[in-house]
Amino acid sequence: MNLAADVTVPTAATLRLRPAGADGAAPDGAPDRRLAIDADFHRGGTWAGVADLAELAWRELGERGRDDLIDAHNPELHMALARHRERIALKYACLTETAHDAERTRNFPLDRAYRLVHGLVGLMLDWKRALAPQQRWQVVAFGYDHAQHLAARFFAELARRGAAHGIEVIVYSALDTQALAQRAPGLHAQAASDAGAAPPAPAALDDAAYAALQPRLERGEPLAWEIHAPALIVYHRGRGEDALAARAALRALCLSNHYGYYHESASFADTVLAHFEDMVGDDEDARWNYIGNIFQGLVSAGRQELALELILTRAEPHLRRRELRAKMNYLLSMIHLRYARTPDLALAEHYILLAAQDIAAARGAIQDADQTFLRVFIDNGLAFLRVRQGRPREALALCQEGYALLTRELGDERHALHRSVLQYNTAQVYVMLDRAEDALAYYRKSMEMDPYYSEYYNESGNLLQRQGRFEEALALYELAVRYSAPYPEVHFNRGVCQSQTGDWEAALDSFALSLELNPQQPEIHQIRAEIHEQSGDADAALADYDAAIALAADSVAARVNRAVLHYGRGDYARALADMDRAIALDPDNPEHYENRAEIHKSMRREELYRHDLDRAEACRATA
Repeated sequence: MNLAADVTVPTAATLRLRPAGADGAAPDGAPDRRLAIDADFHRGGTWAGVADLAELAWRELGERGRDDLIDAHNPELHMALARHRERIALKYACLTETAHDAERTRNFPLDRAYRLVHGLVGLMLDWKRALAPQQRWQVVAFGYDHAQHLAARFFAELARRGAAHGIEVIVYSALDTQALAQRAPGLHAQAASDAGAAPPAPAALDDAAYAALQPRLERGEPLAWEIHAPALIVYHRGRGEDALAARAALRALCLSNHYGYYHESASFADTVLAHFEDMVGDDEDARWNYIGNIFQGLVSAGRQELALELILTRAEPHLRRRELRAKMNYLLSMIHLRYARTPDLALAEHYILLAAQDIAAARGAIQDADQTFLRVFIDNGLAFLRVRQGRPREALALCQEGYALLTRELGDERHALHRSVLQYNTAQVYVMLDRAEDALAYYRKSMEMDPYYSEYYNESGNLLQRQGRFEEALALYELAVRYSAPYPEVHFNRGVCQSQTGDWEAALDSFALSLELNPQQPEIHQIRAEIHEQSGDADAALADYDAAIALAADSVAARVNRAVLHYGRGDYARALADMDRAIALDPDNPEHYENRAEIHKSMRREELYRHDLDRAEACRATA
C-alpha cells in the first residue's frame, strides 16, 4: 500500500476539488488525517490509488469488528481489491460474472462500473463515520493526470459527496481549468498551498521478480495478469521489448473488457494495434477474439468510428470461416443498430441477415451445438432489430423459438446465461405489447435462472408499480438494491412507489439516496416538492421547485406548480413570470391561460384577465 512517503513533490499545480457553488475557502489548519495515494493508471491499473484507500478501509473496519459495513460493500471490495479477491468472495454473483468463454454472451454495461465507483465512495464515507466522524480527512491524489476514467470519476465523486462529511480531495495536476472541469464535472478547482509528500511509487518489476511471476502468467492465471499487467508493460518497455509490452497490454485490455472497464480497455488499443498483425498472423480465431475485445472497449468509450474501421480493415478482408464471418456481420449490425450516433436500421438488417446466412452455411463445419447456439444468438439480435422496426410480434417469436431450440437441442444446463437473456427479452417484448401478466411471468423465469441480476428485479418492480401492486414492487426493489452495488435508478423507483403508498418519509429517504448518487435529477425535486406541499411545508416545496427548475429550466409542470405556490404567498410577480414561461413552452394548454388569468385578476389587470380567459376558450375550441 502507498499511503505515506517522504518523496519529493512533483512540480505540478496543487488543486482542491470542491463542489460547484461552495464558498471555495480552504479549511483552517492541518487535516486530522492525510491519505496520500498514487493514482497513476500506468503503475496501479484501473483502481490505482482507489484500491489503496479501499484496502485500508477494509483492514480498519475489520479491526473494529464492523463486518456489517464490509458486507455492505462486498461487490466493490471484491472488484477493487484484486490482491485479496480470494478472501473477499462475491456474495451475489450473477451469471454474467460466473459464465466463461462461449457461455458468457452478455457483457457488463458501463453503468455497472459506475456502480462500483458509487460503492467505493460510500465505503469511504462509512469508514470515516465509523472511525472518526468529527475529524477532517484529506485525500491527496498524486499522478492524477494519469488516472484512468473510473479512478478519476472516483476522486470527483468523493470530492462531491465527501465534502459534507469532512473529506477533502486534493489532486496534483498540470491540467488547465477547462480540462479539469471535463474530468470532474460539477466541481471546481482551487489552488492548495501544500499537499505534502507523495507516496512511494510501486516497486518496479526486476528480472528476478519477472522470472518468479512467469509460470503463473504462462498458465494464464487471470488474477496474476490483472494484478501485474501495469508492471509487466513497464518492464518490457524498459527493456525495449515493445512487442511483449503489447502482448501484456492485450491481456490487460481483455480483462478490462471482461469487467466492464471499457475506457480502461480502450486505452490499450493503440499499443495493441501497433503489433496486432504480428500477434495474430494467420490465426483467424485469435484475430476475431482480439478484434471483438478491442471493439467492445472502443464503442463503449464513444469511439464508434474507429471501432467500425477496425472491423472493416482488420477483420473483414481476413476472415474466411463462415462462423467467424457470422460473428463479424452480427457485430456490424449492432454497430448500426446500437452504437452508431445515428442508427441505420437498413444497414443493421443487411448485416444481421448476412450473419444468419453465414451461420446456416457453417453447419457441418463446426460442432452442431455451437452452430445451434450461434443461430439462436444471431436470431436474438434480429429480434432486437424487429423491436426497433416496430415489429414486436416477430421479435417475440424469435425469442421464444430460440429458447425452445436451445433447450431442446442442448438441454437445461448449457448456455444458462443466454437462455435467461431470452426469457428477459421475451418479458420486455410483452411489456411493449401491453401484456403485463405475460411479461411478469417471463421476468420471473429470468430471475429463477439468474437470481442475482439486479436489473430483472428493478424492471419487474417498475411493471408492478404501473399496475398499482405497490407492495410487490417494493419487495422487488429491495432485492434489486441487495444484489448490486449502488445505482440511483432503483432508489428513485422505490421512492416513487413509496410516495404512491403515502409513505412520504420513506420516499424522501429513497429520493435522498438517489440524489446523493446522481444530483442531476430534476424529476426527483419535483416529486419531493409535491410531497412537501401535501405535508404542508411550503418552504421546502418551493426550495425543491427552485432546484428542479435550476436543473431543467423548461419543465412546464415545475413552472406551473411553483407559480401556484408563489400565488398562494401573494408573490404575484414571480407567479406571473413562471406562468409566462409555461405558456411560452406549452402555448396550447387552456389551463395555463386560466391560471395566468387568476394572477392578472389578483393584480387588478382586468383587461389582461379577460384576454387570457378568451385565449383559454379559443384553445379548447381548437383542441
